[in-house]
Amino acid sequence: MLMSVQPRPQFPLFLCFLIPQLTLSVFVAYRLSLFWRVTGFIALIANVIFALSCTTGDAYQDYFMGSAVVTMVFTTIHLLFLTNPEKDFKHESDLQPVQALSVHRRLIWGFSITCTPRNVGWNTEVVDLPPRPTSGRWRFVLDSLLRAAWFFLVVDIAQSYLHTNPIFSLSGPAALSIKSQGYFWRCISILAYGAWPYGMMNLQYSLLSALLVALGISEPQHCPNLFGSWTDSYTIRRFWGRTWHQTTRRFMTSCGRYVTGVLGFKPGTSLSTYAQVYVDFIIFSIIHSLGGDVMVGLEYLGYSVPFFMSQAIAITFEDMVIRLVRRRSVKIPPTVAHFVGYIWVFVWLSVSMPWLLDWSIRAGCAQPQLLPVRPLRTYILRNSTLIDRFY
Repeated sequence: MLMSVQPRPQFPLFLCFLIPQLTLSVFVAYRLSLFWRVTGFIALIANVIFALSCTTGDAYQDYFMGSAVVTMVFTTIHLLFLTNPEKDFKHESDLQPVQALSVHRRLIWGFSITCTPRNVGWNTEVVDLPPRPTSGRWRFVLDSLLRAAWFFLVVDIAQSYLHTNPIFSLSGPAALSIKSQGYFWRCISILAYGAWPYGMMNLQYSLLSALLVALGISEPQHCPNLFGSWTDSYTIRRFWGRTWHQTTRRFMTSCGRYVTGVLGFKPGTSLSTYAQVYVDFIIFSIIHSLGGDVMVGLEYLGYSVPFFMSQAIAITFEDMVIRLVRRRSVKIPPTVAHFVGYIWVFVWLSVSMPWLLDWSIRAGCAQPQLLPVRPLRTYILRNSTLIDRFY
């Protein structure tokens, strides 16, 4: 007799994400004893386990939300166990110690720490941030709205491509590798697939920044771009450390320092540097595998690991090449070196990204509905003959 499969509960955003965020803010604002911090952390783990058993109804959004809730685990480790916010954190606008603040303002202080993963404006601000905006309030709001409109277009273009390319409509055993369409279309598919999270995070961030600045809750200088410049991506290290999102850097840095300290590696040495790199990508792997993979489906546990761990190996390889070139005193103009670096980064990502995309397509993550309206995709579907000209 076949047993029926129980449907997964709908992902409760407030219970699984917002309540833990607010609770962590209280724990940060009031430094509780180790017993209560450990108790709170155990409760968070239980909440995360429940969250990963739920679904948003969309495989791609499951991957994103699963990764987000596990990211909160590492944020909690950083704020409750590896740092002491009362002593270590100070905002540039703070005029008095946090202990002297009223209950209301102290809770806002704690909430600000938990909700600003890059710590912009704090003495713990992560390194290599994009330049801070210098425009006035309403000019910043206008610029942010224009950026939001641009990234809306980016996501619409990416969705239109992926929803009309037949390879992304397949899933399960019928799914094909993106390599099956040839190298040119593989690269286009990678760019389109990467434009989803890049465009959506920028779109949401731009709208939120415009709202907070318009309401006077934040200042323009505290809202630098979410991603770094693409011109910085002439090595794999710089692509991940500068250009791609920096929202995980504060807890990765503290976790890496803790691990290197436990291992006895002296700061500034090669052992310490590479231990930090590998800890970073182990954490990336845990976030995306125990979070994203599992929420998409337990059978996909570990599928994200090869892609993320291969990035650490690639960084090690490129560092070896750079050191070899420098030891041989080879004189290469910076423009030429950067150009070669861009090609290397592009080629490496074109080789490694299928390790992440292929299983995502099989799992049904390739066609989410991220936008409430999709003008470009609607136009293309109404003119279906356009699709046949490409594939």
